[in-house]
Amino acid sequence: MSTGAVPPLAEGPLTEWLLRGLALLLMAFIVVRWGHAWMIDPSRWTALLLLVTEGYTLMLVLLARRATQRDLTATAMVATIYATCCAVLLNPQDTIRLAPEWVGVALQLASMGWQFTAKIVLGRSFGLLPAQRGLVTGGPYRIVRHPIYCGYLIGHIGFLAVNFSWRNTIVLVLLYVAQVVRILREEAMLAASDTSYRSYQQKVRWRLLPFVF
Repeated sequence: MSTGAVPPLAEGPLTEWLLRGLALLLMAFIVVRWGHAWMIDPSRWTALLLLVTEGYTLMLVLLARRATQRDLTATAMVATIYATCCAVLLNPQDTIRLAPEWVGVALQLASMGWQFTAKIVLGRSFGLLPAQRGLVTGGPYRIVRHPIYCGYLIGHIGFLAVNFSWRNTIVLVLLYVAQVVRILREEAMLAASDTSYRSYQQKVRWRLLPFVF
């Protein structure tokens, strides 16, 4: 896995609108798939919360500030496409409850509170591909450098505890391989082009989980 510096790439309007179009299409798929699963069984609150979280994330993509620099390498593109499409690959059928529904709901609500706070602090700097949209260091960004991904991880653990299947497990394990790739690519690009980001890396040591990574 290469984490070297990423040269600046020109940002064209076509790339921007293709990404936003992809986000809109995925939002429609997620609403149909997981909204239907919840309507069939309204006791599956984890399905509804997955729908809310993923829908809100994709909505932010539509409102994001245009990037001044974006990593369009094959590695970043593949990791980002998989991470974005992941919720479509999760299967609501033939799952096992390893924990009561309320356990999954509690973890998902904690996840939503954490990641929504991070997204509010981040504002329109949110995006899909590793990109330069401005440095944010306040709120949850004082604890880990990628608090939104941390929030996703907590929520997905809660979701999987209530909607376990080997398919869902493999989909989510591959998701966090992709997330680590995205983290490393983004940090390489930002550190190469922004001295203030390198200072931020020194102040906030952990990327995703304190004392782990």
